[in-house]
Amino acid sequence: MKLKEILFSNNWITPYLKRYKSGLVLAVFLGTLTMLFAGLLMFSSGYVISKSASKPENILMIYVPVLMVRVFGIGRPVLRYVERLTSHNWILKITSELRKKLYLRLEKSSVTIANKLKIGDLLGILNEDLANLQDLYLRTIFPVLIAGTLSLSLLIASAVVSLSLALGIAIFFGIALVAIPLFSYKWTVEPDTKLKKYRNDLFSDLTDDILGLQDWTLSGRKDDFLKNYRQAEENTRSVQKGMFSFTRKRGLVLQFVYAVLVVFLLIWSGLHLTSGESLNYIAAISLMAFPLFDAYGPLSEAIVETQRYGDSVQRLNDLPDSNEAVRTEQITDDNLTISHLDFSFDEGQTIFKDLNLEIKKGEHVVILGRSGVGKSTLASLVRGDLTPVSGSIRFGAVEPSKANNVEHKIGVINQNPYLFNATVRSNLTLANLDATDEQIWDTLELVGLKKMIENLPKKLDQWINEAGSQFSGGERQRLALARILLSNAEVIILDEPTVSLDPITENQLLKLFFERLKGKTILFITHHLLGIQQMDRVIFLEDGQIKIDGSPEALISENEDFRRLYQLDQGL
Repeated sequence: MKLKEILFSNNWITPYLKRYKSGLVLAVFLGTLTMLFAGLLMFSSGYVISKSASKPENILMIYVPVLMVRVFGIGRPVLRYVERLTSHNWILKITSELRKKLYLRLEKSSVTIANKLKIGDLLGILNEDLANLQDLYLRTIFPVLIAGTLSLSLLIASAVVSLSLALGIAIFFGIALVAIPLFSYKWTVEPDTKLKKYRNDLFSDLTDDILGLQDWTLSGRKDDFLKNYRQAEENTRSVQKGMFSFTRKRGLVLQFVYAVLVVFLLIWSGLHLTSGESLNYIAAISLMAFPLFDAYGPLSEAIVETQRYGDSVQRLNDLPDSNEAVRTEQITDDNLTISHLDFSFDEGQTIFKDLNLEIKKGEHVVILGRSGVGKSTLASLVRGDLTPVSGSIRFGAVEPSKANNVEHKIGVINQNPYLFNATVRSNLTLANLDATDEQIWDTLELVGLKKMIENLPKKLDQWINEAGSQFSGGERQRLALARILLSNAEVIILDEPTVSLDPITENQLLKLFFERLKGKTILFITHHLLGIQQMDRVIFLEDGQIKIDGSPEALISENEDFRRLYQLDQGL
């Protein structure tokens, strides 16, 4: 990406520069003031040294300059500290907004993104890209803005003193602030692109080669493997060496430019400050140039690093756009209505076409269908994780994708409920942070786990292994049910929760689920018919439509296709 596109043609940087401009202006002002104090400290020090060397008749004649040295000496680090606090507070606020924006985009389009992005790209977005944007603000945008305001201030001040002084400083700024950074940026684009490609190829090829190392050895081509790897590594090092060499040379050029500025200031001072008190200002003016190196020295590298953040900005820009401020409504009605629903992940891959369905509060509905027909997709639509292409899905008058209390109203128990590497209590109170120990024990008794947890060495404080490996599948499902009961959700989605369990455990758990969730709305997604006689309705999905809809008893007695399906499932 080009420099202009990285900084301005995206919706991850520019909007926040405008929205939080007051904090940005304050941080830049403090940064500029810090550099001015550094320059004034050197100016005051130079004056004190010159005035002291001329043997003043009275120490009071340098009292004020000495006082200024103290003021600027103390003020510079204080301002630096306040500027860092301000800028980091500002950027952390921005980063918080960016993470919220990112997670909402991923949440709204999680399945689509997973189909379009490689896992590495997705991990890069989550792990590195926002951190790169944070660095882009701190290491590029702030230094550039501070350097710009400092340059403008110095040009105005020098123009008031002398046009020749202003001209000399303007030439210096043109070289240090514009020419060298832009040349650095242009020069490093190609090698930096090569370096990223070499690194990616090196990692990819090395991973493949290591996994296939046995084949390399057995085929007698171990030397070829080492040769290929060494060549790839050499290419990478060659590019790195060239970039390091350029950085060193650029540093020498910058130092030379600063040396020329110091000489220019000495010559200008010598020509214009030739008598009396003005002689004491020659060293003061010349020394003011030295702190400028802190302001302009890192600028070239900051501009160079900007294009390295291009991949991060591009990946974030490529995420599907959506309205991040959508979850503002509240679900208060538990009656579900689906009207003329159309949904597809990609063109030509239709999942639902003009689907219509009503589920009343407290109804127990089983959803059947072949693999890939859209049973789990329907559950994602009901939760608001996916949004319809057309038509609507609502609880009362509220779309779940626009509700901010979905997690409290809708609970899910799937095939592999996840248990975190934390205590039993922490795993259960995820559903209700305010749950008391008494409520937890009552819930564990309801799901048949109270005695087992009581026998653990630390009871509720027992640490659970990652993914709950010390518990059986049935026990993990019971813990998942306990979470649901603690959350007091009104709509429960059972997404094939017993698919990996033995028939006896499966039967026991289904009976437990339906017994404990009595009075709540249940959407039971399954691929076979165990437990359907405890349900109010059976819905069979086929070709994006509802093919069968009715009570289990009525369908078994009246629908030949369903009766045959039921008999096959029961082994009759």
